[in-house]
Amino acid sequence: MSEPDAARGDGAAQPPAGQDTDAGTPLTQQVGRVVLVVVALLFLVFALANAQYVTFAWVFGETKVVEVAGERVSGGVPLIVLLVASFGFGAVVAGLAMLRSGRRRRKVQLEGERKGERTGERKGEREGERTGSGEPSE
Repeated sequence: MSEPDAARGDGAAQPPAGQDTDAGTPLTQQVGRVVLVVVALLFLVFALANAQYVTFAWVFGETKVVEVAGERVSGGVPLIVLLVASFGFGAVVAGLAMLRSGRRRRKVQLEGERKGERTGERKGEREGERTGSGEPSE
């Protein structure tokens, strides 16, 4: 350890100069980081390509682009804002639908298990009656 590392007292060993610091990082994590950067760059390009202002009718009113001599003076909404808001709204609705579906599936599964327990008890009682003993057979 060098003197600055020893003075810090945290005992963290620094890799020697020129050595790859990502040697211990799993390949899947490295690929995930690259994919995240590519998606972020695509989003940035998409956002810049859709920065123009548009007229939009909200539930509570309308925003109109006011132009004078071909230049926007006021009003309107950047198209990227509408696109991101629409995506977010759709993601929330889809998430809520998945939660509801999961709850319904678990409810049906629990009902099926309870029904299976009840029919299993009845089946065991019937088998016990057939064998002549009072105890259900296993």
